[in-house]
Amino acid sequence: MYADTSTLPLARPTIPATLPIAAVILWLGALFASATPWLNQLDPIAILSAFWTFNPDQYASVLAHYSWAPRVSIAMLIGCGLGLAGAVTQQILGNPLASPTTLGVEAGGQFGVTVATLFAPGLLAFSPDLAAIGGGLLAIGLVIALTWRLGFSPVTVILAGLVITFFLGAMNMAFLLLKGEWLGNLYIWGAGSLVQNNWGPFMDLWPRVLVLAILMLLLMRPLQLLQLGQASASSLGARVGLIRVLALLLVVLMSTTVVSRVGVVAFIGLAAPVLARLLGARTLGSRLLWSTVMGGGLLLLADTLAHWASTWGDGSLVPTGTTTALIGGPVILLALQGLRNTHHMPGQESSPAGFQPKRRSPVIISGVIVTLLLATIVISMGWSPGLDGWNWTPISQWHEAWVWRGPRLLAATLAGVALGLAGTLIQRMTGNPMGSPEMLGISGGAALVMVMIVLSGLEVGRAGQLGAATLGAAAALGLLILLARKHRFAGNQLLLGGLALYVFMDAGLRLVMASGGTVAAQLLNWMYGSTWLTSENEAFGLMAFIVLICGLLCLVVRPLTLLPLGDTSASALGLPVAKARLLLLLVAAVLTASATVVIGPLSFVGLIAPHLARVLGQQTVGRQMIVAALVGGLLLAAADYLSRIVVYPGQLPAGLLAALVGGVYFLWGLSRHGRA
Repeated sequence: MYADTSTLPLARPTIPATLPIAAVILWLGALFASATPWLNQLDPIAILSAFWTFNPDQYASVLAHYSWAPRVSIAMLIGCGLGLAGAVTQQILGNPLASPTTLGVEAGGQFGVTVATLFAPGLLAFSPDLAAIGGGLLAIGLVIALTWRLGFSPVTVILAGLVITFFLGAMNMAFLLLKGEWLGNLYIWGAGSLVQNNWGPFMDLWPRVLVLAILMLLLMRPLQLLQLGQASASSLGARVGLIRVLALLLVVLMSTTVVSRVGVVAFIGLAAPVLARLLGARTLGSRLLWSTVMGGGLLLLADTLAHWASTWGDGSLVPTGTTTALIGGPVILLALQGLRNTHHMPGQESSPAGFQPKRRSPVIISGVIVTLLLATIVISMGWSPGLDGWNWTPISQWHEAWVWRGPRLLAATLAGVALGLAGTLIQRMTGNPMGSPEMLGISGGAALVMVMIVLSGLEVGRAGQLGAATLGAAAALGLLILLARKHRFAGNQLLLGGLALYVFMDAGLRLVMASGGTVAAQLLNWMYGSTWLTSENEAFGLMAFIVLICGLLCLVVRPLTLLPLGDTSASALGLPVAKARLLLLLVAAVLTASATVVIGPLSFVGLIAPHLARVLGQQTVGRQMIVAALVGGLLLAAADYLSRIVVYPGQLPAGLLAALVGGVYFLWGLSRHGRA
């Protein structure tokens, strides 16, 4: 919790002068920056009066009154509401990284609106709030169900919330790719836009935000008791469970009400309380007040930056969700530096005597997996739906079917092999069984570079994409290692740091969704693993590259075996630890980049494959790498086939299908750890 009663100061904490000064600077700076484009058209008095009146004979005055002033007002209103919701969430869970975004509430709200748009449009006509609230309650319910056995362990709650965010985002993207003609405008909205053309949305929203804020403040005294701990609060007559449920319900209502109107403006609910705390807000009352104030200023500033970027660019919309997501990554990293977690990571045992699966012969296990992989290849090449129903393609005609089915199947299989190897390297090197290229942000680094290349219009070819993606993956991994050194590469810091890096990729994704057009559609298809874009030459080139890297992996078996013994022991046995870590990082980055170019950045295969290899009884480094590679190839080969037939004649990206399955697997792992 936030406070320890044994060390409470005798005097009430005072608010340092830096806090109100910073708030005033933030608000005045954001307001001035927002009003700057109007200074050459209107005088300061006219700009200020645009909030309540306008001059009908002056077009700039009319535009300011009906466009600029409502946008500024709704930014401040929503920012204040999300800042307050974030502070309440952190108080409920005793978690400095909790917020509606990191708990999946905002993604759940967007998911609810998406489902209602497709299957119950009448509900949206009645009230868009109901669909968003239903999705938000679904997301927060999943988080609570997965983590309550751990007493809402800070790291585990955030991991569950962010993975649920990714999972629901993948579901949203599946709907977008399948029903793009119905949902295109919805996802431009979902990227988070505060553009206004009248005062209607603000006038409709402010009473709701005010009522919810008052109800949250009425819970302030019961929330204060939570600082004493659950046992002490209960002994004082507080019904802790009821307080938490009521407060979380208000948080969901506040967040989803905002989402249903302006889309996802992520991380304001996290950034505002963290900033207030860093500037000296100590008591609950001061945190609630200053988080509210900081939230309004931060969102106004972020929206102003988004407006400037739209104006200075090629005229395409830069959503406010992009700029707020860019704020969220550094805030998570900043808050992470002071985080103390008293619980073990999911998958880590509290004692060395953890569960060890029975050792099995690698020859038998590998033979079974290879048999399944060959069966998958045969079925994928031969048994498929067509215009006249399901039919079997004879082997004599496979050379004709190869053009349509072969390259994508080969590329998916090879990407699975690369991710299985990369995941094993990362889990062994960090000693963290929940580490993977996806969860550590390595895939996100590669994807972010790819997004920048595509949006810039550069034609670099597949080789150039691979090189750029490798640099992005290596940069993300290097930055993550630098950030985690302070905590001696502890698993929780690595995972949260990696997820923070992934936030930047999310900002790029929101920018792409808002831009629209064919380039956006192609990039979104690639980002979720559309293997149908792969040519025969690219597939064979990837095969040659993977074979070359696999040959180099023979050199890393000994370092991976010695590094878990500790730096001192490994050095005493003659291993140059620093050089070994650098080599492993580079190999993992190259493998991840090669797979990301083909299958996209979010498949979770790098997490699942090493786990399954260990479950199948392969404990030594070499055996685990071989089996993990085969399992990865089998998983993505099956995902590619299923993505081709599940919604025939439509297609789902194989990486998206793998991400949905992988997200379920990760959440199952969290719940299994809770039961243990």
